[in-house]
Amino acid sequence: MTSDCPASKASGFTLIELLVVVCIVGMLTAIAIPNLVSAQRRAHYSRSASDAKTAVTQAMLFGMDRNAYPTSLQALRQAGLASVSDADPWGVAYQLAPALLAGAPPTAGGEAYIFSLGPYGTGGYPSPFSSNTGPGGSVGYSSVYGAWTGF
Repeated sequence: MTSDCPASKASGFTLIELLVVVCIVGMLTAIAIPNLVSAQRRAHYSRSASDAKTAVTQAMLFGMDRNAYPTSLQALRQAGLASVSDADPWGVAYQLAPALLAGAPPTAGGEAYIFSLGPYGTGGYPSPFSSNTGPGGSVGYSSVYGAWTGF
């Protein structure tokens, strides 16, 4: 006796098809993750550079108004001049120039600078000055030389 019903075909994906999809998703993830990490690193450097420039500019205004530089970033915040945090995007305190820490009066050609030690906390003020401190280096702003970065 023969059946008049056609044989039902199983529907769904084969194991090979599923493995191909998993491999493609894995390759796309492998490409995307380094780009995301790189973008986050650049964002931290950009934020730090922006904060340093804002703080130096406001410190210069503070110094001209009061005939003495602010001794901390908190003094700038209390004066209502800048809302820059004491810590950089990596959670390390910003470094201030000796003239700022001493509350010295501003002088013509005198340098005021603020910088971050960078992602590893090992950077420093570039001496002699260089606008690129290398991978993982410091990032900051000088009233005389301008910006430098280490990414």
